[in-house]
Amino acid sequence: MEQIVSRKKTPGNFYKHNTEKMPTIAISDLDPIEIPHHFNLTHCPPAEFELPPRKTEKVSLPPHLNSILANYDMATGGSTRSEVLIRSRINVIILTTLAKMMREFAPKPHASVASASSTAPSVSLKSIHLQFERKIRFNWKSENRLVKLFGIVDYSLSYGMPNKHATNVAMVEVERPHLLKSGMLHCLAYMAMIHEKRKQSKIRDRSVYGIATDGYEWVFIRIRSNGEWIEKTYSWVQNAQDIVSMLVKIFARAAGFDPRSYDRKNSTSLT
Repeated sequence: MEQIVSRKKTPGNFYKHNTEKMPTIAISDLDPIEIPHHFNLTHCPPAEFELPPRKTEKVSLPPHLNSILANYDMATGGSTRSEVLIRSRINVIILTTLAKMMREFAPKPHASVASASSTAPSVSLKSIHLQFERKIRFNWKSENRLVKLFGIVDYSLSYGMPNKHATNVAMVEVERPHLLKSGMLHCLAYMAMIHEKRKQSKIRDRSVYGIATDGYEWVFIRIRSNGEWIEKTYSWVQNAQDIVSMLVKIFARAAGFDPRSYDRKNSTSLT
């Protein structure tokens, strides 16, 4: 399973050429509306609990996160929203959520949780690797034409060694609220590249998760194994707990375990 978070980049030249004369296209230069068509993806409504967290999956916010974000807003209230400010806010939310998971989830004795892409009997959150600004390239055949696609994923999570097969989450940072939809679709393109690589590698679970966010609005995306994709948007002001719960849910899947099957060191973590 893959997860991706993406940031909208400034478009450059649409075509470039490498030494082999294969057209090279930046993901940010693709027409966002055409991305599902280019990658043969079908948009579908999500199942009842496919993206929204179940009651048993809801977790409390990491300690002090609200006060940290309130201090951020106070300190930067008069500043123009920029990539640096957005990135700092997203970093706090992601890193405190990962830290919360590592503190609070401990395996039950004799628990056996199978990884989606491994035969190992158990897994650990320590297997998660968080990468920043990871370069990604992929040869893609579209409309009988072979092109080399490339781009930079703002955040990616993988289990084990980070590679095209093990990546589970991709995230894209969006610099302006009105760019959220196009950022979401560019994130979908990165996810589709990972999905196709997993398909070629004959990995059983080809599903990929992604997130596009400006730190306030969060769009969660999933490509199912069969190429169908779904999405759901949350507002931090109204749905902070749902956002953190979704992060925990997909980060846990990146590590290959179900947090509901694990003991919590802090009994107050679920609400």
